Order: sequence, then C-alpha cells, then structure tokens
Amino acid sequence: MALIKNNFRQKGMTLLEVLVAMTLMVVVSAISFASLNGLINAKQQSDVVADKIRQEQLTSLQLHKDALGYINRSVKDEFGNLKPALLGRYSDIEFSRNGYVTGLNNQQSELQRVHWYLQDHALYRNHISTMDLGNFAHWHKRKYLDEVKEFNITYKNIAGIESRQWPVANSLVPIKTIHILIVMDDGTKLRYEMGVFH
Repeated sequence: MALIKNNFRQKGMTLLEVLVAMTLMVVVSAISFASLNGLINAKQQSDVVADKIRQEQLTSLQLHKDALGYINRSVKDEFGNLKPALLGRYSDIEFSRNGYVTGLNNQQSELQRVHWYLQDHALYRNHISTMDLGNFAHWHKRKYLDEVKEFNITYKNIAGIESRQWPVANSLVPIKTIHILIVMDDGTKLRYEMGVFH
C-alpha cells in the first residue's frame, strides 16, 4: 500500500505576527486617545473662554441699560434720611434708575435703586424695585462677573474735574460721565464710560 503524502500546510499566525499586530493596535489606540483627549481639553477651554465673554457682554449690557435709565431723584433710606440720586465711591456705585427699552423700543416703567460693587473677587449688582427703601426693603442680588481683581470708578463733572467719590462736598457742578475700570485676575481690562443725563 502506497503512502499518501499530505501536501497541505496548516495556515495561521505565528507568535511573532500576533505580537506585531498587538503592538500596532496599542500604538494606534494611544494616538487615538491622545487626539481625543486633546479635543476634549480644547473644547473645555473654549467653553471657559465663551462663558467669560458671555459674562462680560452681559455686564456691559446691564451697565449700559442702568446708565440710560439714570434719573436725578433722591431716595429715603431705611431710617428716613435722604440719599442722593447718585452715591458713588471708588469701588462701588448706587443710583436711581427709571425705565428700560424693550425689544420693541417701548419705554417701560421700572423704578429701581441699583448698586454695583465688588465682593470676594466677584462683581455684583443689587437692585430694589422701590425708590424709598423703608424698613422692609428687599434687595435682589445677582453676580455678573467672577475672578475680578479691581472695580475702579471715577466720576467727572461737566467742568472736566475728576473725583473718586460722588457727590463732591461743597460742589453744585453736576456730574457728566462715570468711568468704570474692571481688572480681571488674568489681567484683562474692561473699560466703560457712562454718560449721565439730567
């Protein structure tokens, strides 16, 4: 009986080929992970920047609306004493405002007393919807900006004289503009000039 010779070879991968394939898979996975991680970090950073820009725009818009609504009306504090329409110091400002413009350019009545100030590296705006404060005044508080290093205000009268507070003692010259400088912790400077209309 003749022997039949088998001419087929068993097909498969050698151990070396398996190791090379696994190494390639690890390298490709590491590159993919690094790329994905970079994209995630870039998105997080762009979200932070976009949020800061949104906060700055919101602050600018509210300051502008408050300045446009300024009215020269004194108010009574909780003790019945008169407070000037505008009470300004170097790092905070409080004043009376009346009205805002809606999207349809309709003037709406909104008597308010507003107060902008810096507290714990954040810029806040308080407002109350009654002009004379009384004993049960309830201020509404809202944070506008985080990571604020400085909130500096300069007051200029119509004669061009600047002051760090308002009203200026023994002066009857009316105010013309309010200059606000906000310095953020990262060094960004925001400047606002508010014209005061009497």
